[in-house]
Amino acid sequence: MIISKLKKKENKILYNFCIMLTILTGLPKNNEKDSIVCREFLEKKGRKAICGSSTMKMYCRELNIEPKIEIINEGLPQARYNIPNIDLASEGAITLNYCYKILKGNQTDNFEANILANLIKEHKDIHFIIGTAQTDTSLYKQNNILPRIEITKKIIDYLNDNNFNVSVKYF
Repeated sequence: MIISKLKKKENKILYNFCIMLTILTGLPKNNEKDSIVCREFLEKKGRKAICGSSTMKMYCRELNIEPKIEIINEGLPQARYNIPNIDLASEGAITLNYCYKILKGNQTDNFEANILANLIKEHKDIHFIIGTAQTDTSLYKQNNILPRIEITKKIIDYLNDNNFNVSVKYF
């Protein structure tokens, strides 16, 4: 759980308790559900992360937001995105794979994966919204990166095994 100082009032510090982290990753199998997925994600309380370039583009398109994009690596597509009211927006499969390794006790210099792992560790309630649209995974497989569906299942299993409260919704 994250406790952040909200403001000082009459020499008392008020705290903001963020009890849930919601992670949106992947596009819905049926693109007619894009707006439903984005609305559900937007309405969740607590901290928010988007893992996936296409997922981020869908979210921004549906909410008419212009993200700030910084390309980190051209080879394996990695970028940082700055989106209002989103705590982390990153590439999907790569970030999720490295995040899983961090959760399992390994280290990585993948900045976004470290942020995501820290967000996860700071919360006990994690909600996943996972799109099931098929994507080209050939670039990832040749670099030993598990596809989104496989790596999210591993993360969810790890979290369940470590007493996190996990909920998942597939689209």
